[in-house]
Amino acid sequence: MSEIEEKRREIAELIALELGLGDLEALSAADRAVVDRQTDETIAGCAANSPEPADCTEANIRLRGLLQQYQALQILRSDEADARLAAEGEVFGREDDA
Repeated sequence: MSEIEEKRREIAELIALELGLGDLEALSAADRAVVDRQTDETIAGCAANSPEPADCTEANIRLRGLLQQYQALQILRSDEADARLAAEGEVFGREDDA
């Protein structure tokens, strides 16, 4: 499991507790789907670059911290992908230098 997947899981665990559903591992498929949907909405809504950012000030301190860490991991992942593509794209033939 990647760091970003682990962070998303931590967020989902908190959301499951906040929804009163208990332990993530013990959830039914339907409850897990609710938690997953709420987790996705929370991550998207609380992102700094969200087109319609949610007011996340009511989120508990732990959740806000996890959301910030998740966003930092997303940025890092994006930066790493950009660097990899740039490194791969730097191999050009002389005929491309015109």
